[in-house]
Amino acid sequence: MVRFLMALFAILLFSACSTPLTMPSEPPVRATPATHIPRPHSDLTPTPYLYVVQPGDTLWAIAQKTHTDIEILVAVNELERPDELHPGDRLLISQQNMTISGKMLPTPTPTPILCQQGCQQPPPGCEIKAYVARLDGMKLYVTPIDDIYAMQQAKMWFCREQDARAAGWRHWTPNGPETP
Repeated sequence: MVRFLMALFAILLFSACSTPLTMPSEPPVRATPATHIPRPHSDLTPTPYLYVVQPGDTLWAIAQKTHTDIEILVAVNELERPDELHPGDRLLISQQNMTISGKMLPTPTPTPILCQQGCQQPPPGCEIKAYVARLDGMKLYVTPIDDIYAMQQAKMWFCREQDARAAGWRHWTPNGPETP
């Protein structure tokens, strides 16, 4: 099964590539747009496959779309600067232990979750903005896909929505704050 997946990965990688693979110190490889889009979590697209970064994409949004952990995206794609994605960059979406250069990843070790109680400055990949509403002082947060995200100044930053909710912040929606 592992050999089959490695062979499938090699076929996908070399058939979709118009440029050779680069070393980890170079920016991610450019490619043509992906031919398929990940489906809802209950019917996930098999991995590995290549995702082409679109204008406005962030690593957080790509992780959400592909149901992949940000740390896995960074490790598998050997991203030195995960906050610097560009349209056309190709990201390998894989739950396998292989990186874009073909090396095996070490066995994952638990890492501390950043900003569980909120951070004053956003670490790379942590894009959830928390702010206090002006009129009633309600503690709200927005994600990069929310309409007012660009307009809000962050008082605190979170890496995961569940941490923002656990810390007492509520998600803003166009219809008002989410109900707990």
